[in-house]
Amino acid sequence: MIDLENAKNSFNEKLDKQHAQHVAKLGEELRIMRAGLLRDFKRSLLPDSNCRAAELALSWRAPHSLIQPLVDMTNSARFQELDRAFITLFNLDTHYPINHLGYPTVYCERLEEFFAPIVEQMDISSEARNMELQNLIHKTEETAQEQGGGIFGYNLPGKGAYLNGWLFTFDTQLAPRQAFSFPDLAHRIYRTAIHEKLGHGFLSAYSALGQVKNRLGISQMEIARRFGLRSTDDPISSLRREQTALFYRTSQLLEEGWSTWLETYMGASIMKSSTHPRYNLQQVIDAIQSLPVDLPDCNEIQHSLLTAIVILFGDKDIPDETLLQAVLVFDFVDTGLDEFFEQKLGQPLRYAIGELMLIQAEANLGFQCVPYAVLLAANVTFDPVNMGLADLRELLCHDPRLNPDVRLAALSRLKLNPRNDVHVLVRQAAAELSFSIPVELK
Repeated sequence: MIDLENAKNSFNEKLDKQHAQHVAKLGEELRIMRAGLLRDFKRSLLPDSNCRAAELALSWRAPHSLIQPLVDMTNSARFQELDRAFITLFNLDTHYPINHLGYPTVYCERLEEFFAPIVEQMDISSEARNMELQNLIHKTEETAQEQGGGIFGYNLPGKGAYLNGWLFTFDTQLAPRQAFSFPDLAHRIYRTAIHEKLGHGFLSAYSALGQVKNRLGISQMEIARRFGLRSTDDPISSLRREQTALFYRTSQLLEEGWSTWLETYMGASIMKSSTHPRYNLQQVIDAIQSLPVDLPDCNEIQHSLLTAIVILFGDKDIPDETLLQAVLVFDFVDTGLDEFFEQKLGQPLRYAIGELMLIQAEANLGFQCVPYAVLLAANVTFDPVNMGLADLRELLCHDPRLNPDVRLAALSRLKLNPRNDVHVLVRQAAAELSFSIPVELK
């Protein structure tokens, strides 16, 4: 019997307790920070040399591109405020150098600007790159017309976080640059910047797994795959694509969960522009229970998903091997169901489960420990260059210590006392989970 009600009640009790403590301790601090962030809504987007976060961008210049972006937002007051809020909220400068996030944030007014950095990564002729660029533009225009959506941003590690200004204003009759004069649109743009640069970019810049991906070009391949791009068709490239897909699927709860959690957390606490969290456990349960009855193996799929939820979010002690099996249910749930869950939840199921895991971490560890739990979860390293696909799959899918999503699940279930103490988190992760610790956190 699946004990969903107890798991849901336990999860909600932890959330309620955490929320009350959080409000009592940080209400005034967040009010001051929020006031500082919102005071310049009507100011022009000019560089603010007095902002502490300005030092992030001093040593960076936009890379050469065939299509130069018109609006580099890196030094604007608002984006610097977001960087500063992130650093301050989580005491990043206490543990890590802050300049790793110093690459540009670019607001692209044209689709050519938005796609050029991705296309230029492809090892093909300039004529083929131009053709790919035009194809991407055409597909984006088609998708926007037919579905009213598309890709609003992406993070290219160490090069730039790119925001699709064309799409933000597609159905508004506004020029992309005018979006910043309208609070709802501006908040969407800033939350996307948080998601891409401070979410995905943080993992890429500071985690061991992110550094492996960057060194081997896996991050770029993940982004190219997201846009449906294939640079070559030789056997090695095919192997790298398969390895990239495996990396992505076994760290997607971590990557997308963290980025979604951060977007809604900062959006709610700093800008008052979103609800935190985006998802709750009942929403997810309802979506799973509403799977079409004519879906092949519908009952078995529902049972597997709901059982995995009880394992991940219940209060019982769970062996690592069982956590692994629960996580793999979500990591490898049929992507054919993504469209169904997007209609029900707004995003694929893995995104929602990932954010709920971060919400559980926030409740058990304290919000200031969440980024460091993410880094501990991603503190794994591989060398896929000297490893076949079968060996990599064996490590990621059979050893819970090496699966980033399983590591996050285990960390989210730790209970710290006191909460919001990174040193306590590190000690308990080492003592109770036998996790190795990044040198910066020792």
